[in-house]
Amino acid sequence: MRQQVRSDRALMWTALILVLIGMLTVYTASAWFAQTNLGGSHELLKRNAFRVVLGLVALFAAYAIDYRVYQRHARKAILLAIGLLAATLLFGQVYRGTRGALMGIQPGEIAKLALVVYLADVLSRRREELRSFLYGLLPRLILVGVVVGLVLLQPDFGSALAIVILAFVMLFLAGARLLHLTGLGAAAAGVAALAVREVGHIADRVAVWRSVGDLSLEGVDTRGAAYQIHQSLIALGSGGLTGRGIGGSLQRAFIPDSYTDFAFSIWAEELGFIGAVVLVGVFVFLMLRGLRIARRAPDLYSSLLASGLTAMVTVYAAINIGVATALIPTTGLPLPFVSYGGSSLVVNMAAIGILINMTKRRDMRASAPSAMARRWRDEGTGVRSSKRKGT
Repeated sequence: MRQQVRSDRALMWTALILVLIGMLTVYTASAWFAQTNLGGSHELLKRNAFRVVLGLVALFAAYAIDYRVYQRHARKAILLAIGLLAATLLFGQVYRGTRGALMGIQPGEIAKLALVVYLADVLSRRREELRSFLYGLLPRLILVGVVVGLVLLQPDFGSALAIVILAFVMLFLAGARLLHLTGLGAAAAGVAALAVREVGHIADRVAVWRSVGDLSLEGVDTRGAAYQIHQSLIALGSGGLTGRGIGGSLQRAFIPDSYTDFAFSIWAEELGFIGAVVLVGVFVFLMLRGLRIARRAPDLYSSLLASGLTAMVTVYAAINIGVATALIPTTGLPLPFVSYGGSSLVVNMAAIGILINMTKRRDMRASAPSAMARRWRDEGTGVRSSKRKGT
């Protein structure tokens, strides 16, 4: 009889808990807005419920497909994602000055998943060349640069930043030289500094962030550029230790995008510091489960894919929570699984489905040395793989 391997149920339940938290938060955060503007307090909850159904379909579909199938179609996926991003610039809908949606879909969300799959494939096949900047690292950087450039043209600086961080994480794990990555980091910092100086709304956001750093808000226009983050800090502070209670938020009537970009603030106001810590803990647990899958992976492709998918979720979560707590400037990124949204939720649910599918395989054994550990061990001892390289 064929041995059955139980999939990672803890990871699935963690994702479902985050979705339930999101449903609750979207309802409490949007009830006032929906009642005032849409004719019913449940309107956005019903829309979000439909998107959750789509997300569950994506999760179970990804769970049913062998994750190695994606490796064979990685290049097609990234080319399709680039094509969608380009089409969005030409035909996409403009919302608040950003052309980021195409027929109700955000290609930027699809692009980040396609990029993870592509990098996991190409970096695992070309890992011996990755130590060379010209022949190994530069071709990968060009493709990442194309994706980031198309996202910047929307313009969506928050998503571009998250994609850059995600790519750096995967390049580091794949074995890119630290010297090269340090140089690239310095160059990226220089580009960011130039953007802060030359792009008006980015400069405004950074100026507000610097001003609220000491929480005194001295000299800050709390009715202008700093209004959103000011109201978020009020929500966080008024939540106290245990919060105002579910549905007790007052700031939901004042925080713009309270059910999207600042869902964490509403959650913290209603559940307090304890609730905020619990939510952060759920994301940390999800990260640990994803890294556990990467650690047990039988080969470098599997390890990079699991690490990339895990980073894809946790990087966005860290940035969103950092914005809500004024640790970093406002970026406009949603909180995975929790914020109101369609493409983000579906893509993140698909990522969880892929991770859970990876745990179904019998070669995911706790006793097996991880592919990542073997790579570092081999490089440390000067051993070089003689496996045939792909194209």
